Amino acid sequence: MSIRLLEHLRDELIATGIVQNTPEFCRSWLGRSEGYIRVLRYNRIDPSVETLTICSNKLGYYAARLNGSDAEEHKAWAAKLINLKALCDSAIARQAEAVWRAPERMAV
Repeated sequence: MSIRLLEHLRDELIATGIVQNTPEFCRSWLGRSEGYIRVLRYNRIDPSVETLTICSNKLGYYAARLNGSDAEEHKAWAAKLINLKALCDSAIARQAEAVWRAPERMAV
């Protein structure tokens, strides 16, 4: 699920012109190597909570900056970034809940 989220985030940022390609997205928005998504797909694993958190934080940072502008185009971009941040935050919450709900962690 989360790998599709990363691909969606990447596609949205490319569509708006914020990033140019997958390697740039991986380096600049995930803080990972340029082949990060490819490695996840090959190994059939989800991105780490840390990676999602880095992306969420950056989306929130730039959304706040754009919201401070008077330009309507910037406010529209800010709204898009806020929506993308919400998707990241939701994925983070799902992964965190999966950890604390794990049977070995639920035992008293």
